[in-house]
Amino acid sequence: MMCRAALSLLLTLMISSGLASEITVHKDSLQRSIDYINQLDVGCTLTDGYVCADVEEDSFMQPESWQRMTPAAYMQAWQIAYEDFQQISDLTQEQKNLRHYKVGFTENDAQYIIVLLGLALPFIDEQGKPDGIVNAVFGRSTKYWIDKDSKQIVKRLFYK
Repeated sequence: MMCRAALSLLLTLMISSGLASEITVHKDSLQRSIDYINQLDVGCTLTDGYVCADVEEDSFMQPESWQRMTPAAYMQAWQIAYEDFQQISDLTQEQKNLRHYKVGFTENDAQYIIVLLGLALPFIDEQGKPDGIVNAVFGRSTKYWIDKDSKQIVKRLFYK
């Protein structure tokens, strides 16, 4: 029998890779998850399952922290992707709120690549308590390719 933490990790990996798209969530269960996150009032940075992420002290000047830092050049591309994401007409303003996403940056020879990865919703049991995660997000995971020279969006991909 797989422990809950391992199952959560496996499901998170399946969600982020798109393998979980065939799994469906019961409508009542999904609505409980959405109701839960809509009433959630926390002052922390959230991660999958809408739990608070571990807090790290300011350690930017420590060499071991440098790997986690984002190259500043990505910030120009971020502004372009963010402005486009805010214009997606079929998402509500709350679904566009960045608290519902993780953001990743990378690049190839010609483009900056940015992904807004929706946080996996918490599974809320019938008693209203969080108990793991489900394979659904509140907003929409979106990936952008932005030309390094023209700073124009070359491609935008929506994930289910």
